[in-house]
Amino acid sequence: MNTEPVVLIVDDEETIRKLLKARFERDGFRVVTASSAEEARTVVESTPDLGVMVTDIRMPGKDGLTLTAEVKASHKHLKIIVMTGHGEKSTAIRALRIGASDYLEKPFDIEEMTHAVARTVNEYKLEMRNEEILATALVSAPPVAGVSSVPTGEDIWSENDSLTSSYTVLKKKWSEAFEKEYLTSVLERHHGNVTAAAKEAAVDRSNFLRLLRRHHIDAAVYRPQKKAS
Repeated sequence: MNTEPVVLIVDDEETIRKLLKARFERDGFRVVTASSAEEARTVVESTPDLGVMVTDIRMPGKDGLTLTAEVKASHKHLKIIVMTGHGEKSTAIRALRIGASDYLEKPFDIEEMTHAVARTVNEYKLEMRNEEILATALVSAPPVAGVSSVPTGEDIWSENDSLTSSYTVLKKKWSEAFEKEYLTSVLERHHGNVTAAAKEAAVDRSNFLRLLRRHHIDAAVYRPQKKAS
């Protein structure tokens, strides 16, 4: 059974839809398409495994900004990449503010687009995995292996009285612990090589370093020690 999230391509230009669909499928993604925002809404509601939507901004009828806002309002976990016209920075900023994860300008480089989709799919999968761990913790499951500092559901329930506050506190603690565990494990696999670790995580090197600083992780700890001469 294929558990990879589905990628939705929304563009009124058939040539663009076919180009992206062929490339994404070649790279192993499951792909569906829509030629309008209205059709995209139907696809979103009928595709339970949908994880990423790539949408053009300028389309006949409802535009990509409206589509992005509507979809994020009802499907908060769905990741969205918008395609804007060249020089439309203000439009891209508006898209990011209403929930888009990334943007690319047309005409885009196909390699850059493919990398953006791969990175966004990985972000979606990590977020879904995190949510699964949180749901397990809420029913007092044992801690995740290798993350002994993360509290169980019982720990959180003892700190809060309401379901809402309990979930909020639990999510924050589990998210931080999960992120730190992931960063240290990927650094271990690459023996402290930040560039290689960031590439595996599909995160820009500068952002990866920022995450390391936030969690007080020293990459040098994971590098092989030089033998004394």
